[in-house]
Amino acid sequence: MYRFSAALVGSVYATLDETSLMQGLKPVQDVSQRNDKSKSIASLMSTATSMLKNGATPDVVEFAQATLTEITSVVLPAITDAHSVDQTLVDHTFAMFEAALVALEQGTQVVKTLSDEERRHSQLHKTCRAEEETVCYTKRECDYDIYAIWRRFIEEETLLRELSGHVETHFCAPDVNGTLQIFRDGAVVLFPPWLEQKPVVETVEVEYGVKHPECETKFITLDEKTATCDAHQTNLENAACTHTHMVNQIREEFSIAWDLAISTYQHVVDEVHCLELDRWKEWRTLSTVQCLLDRTTERNGRPCDETTDEVVEEVTHCEQVQYDTSIDHLRITYYVIPVIPPFCVVTPWDISMSNPGRCVPQVPESPCSPEYFAQEYAELWIPPQPEFWGGVNFEEGNSHCNQRQDCVVCALQPEIETCTYVFDGFGNEDFILPEPEHECHSATRVQISHGIWTDVAPDAATCQIPVGVWHRSDGVLSLHYDGENAFATKSTSAQIWSGSAYCDDESDEIVFTFRGHALTYAMSNNRRTLTYSSGWEYVMA
Repeated sequence: MYRFSAALVGSVYATLDETSLMQGLKPVQDVSQRNDKSKSIASLMSTATSMLKNGATPDVVEFAQATLTEITSVVLPAITDAHSVDQTLVDHTFAMFEAALVALEQGTQVVKTLSDEERRHSQLHKTCRAEEETVCYTKRECDYDIYAIWRRFIEEETLLRELSGHVETHFCAPDVNGTLQIFRDGAVVLFPPWLEQKPVVETVEVEYGVKHPECETKFITLDEKTATCDAHQTNLENAACTHTHMVNQIREEFSIAWDLAISTYQHVVDEVHCLELDRWKEWRTLSTVQCLLDRTTERNGRPCDETTDEVVEEVTHCEQVQYDTSIDHLRITYYVIPVIPPFCVVTPWDISMSNPGRCVPQVPESPCSPEYFAQEYAELWIPPQPEFWGGVNFEEGNSHCNQRQDCVVCALQPEIETCTYVFDGFGNEDFILPEPEHECHSATRVQISHGIWTDVAPDAATCQIPVGVWHRSDGVLSLHYDGENAFATKSTSAQIWSGSAYCDDESDEIVFTFRGHALTYAMSNNRRTLTYSSGWEYVMA
């Protein structure tokens, strides 16, 4: 805000006596008094009133005209410039919300790209598994066929072995006499069955030899198809994990940016509103000073008639000017913060879907979770399960096919509390937009930096926040703390969260934390407070 120049103040005391216009503005050693503009303006108005009442010398009248010129050409434009600077600050700070929304929209575009990639791998995986089922079926059919050939071979060869045994028993019997007719008659009937059976065994053996390479090829084909499908599954789970990580990153980045925008904007509007109120008061007060100086100049220094109400009428007229003077051009435009964008539609997103735009992406199903299994694997065919060779024969058992590879879990970090705080709307609900009737905020960053709010006496012995109910200064929210957990209540709803208290050794402060925000505990004149970084207070009930 504008401060009167040292040259102006110096010229007053070089020219005027104790009744001068600038009486009360003489610089003193105390820096804070020298910088107290409100007192300076009040003193200026008092002096101007005294000049009108008691009269003034020609030098004082000349100085009054010079002062008027400086007020109109320097002071008032400086106030207007300060207003413009603060309006620009508010505009630029408010732009943080749009920047966060633009970043969110860009983030959802990245999420959409990763979602499309995941959907592509999902389709490749499902198509491959369907093909694997067909390959498995043909391989199993070949297994059953070659097993049937093998069983026939065993049966036919067993019969051949029996016939061979009969021949061997007949010819190799002890004390056998091969010259006897009875021996020859018995030998004649043994060979025809053996001769008939041997080609049968050889035929089945050849059939098995032809079938075996075919089944071996189908076995290799199945292994290759399974390896391809397993690779698609790995790509799918990796894409899903990358998708999930990006969604979490976008959510966290947006919530942090939004929370910072709210906190910064609250700081700015609180401080600007204080300065705005000062400018209104200065402008109106200076309008009265202008009026008094104008009347002093018009009267050419002639004092008011003390026998009449002339001085009362003159002063009353000039005091009314400040109420009639418009300060609309000094009103700061404060913007209502935007609402949190809605949540995006639940994934998986169709590839043909356009970019979802400004919405908060919802966390997709993570690989290996029950929901993910239902989404990706529930409709897939199930490979034959062990025991592969159960039952008394092959037809009652189960031919072999490759088992599905295990799902790989995606390592995820818990979502930060700021996300819940922002997405549940607490950040927007905590924000207070200044209104013309609002008083200046209880503490600004400048006041805090100058140590005005350092008179604190934490409960250092227990290093804990007192148990009880804390009411926010605007009466909207109450914080209930039982020593371990905390929850906030509002007129329309209640929300529960966990809270904890810890000591900041470096600053000897007790800091209460919940939902990613920290409130500093302080006690001054037996008044206990929990204070946000933005300045909002909870007061102990």
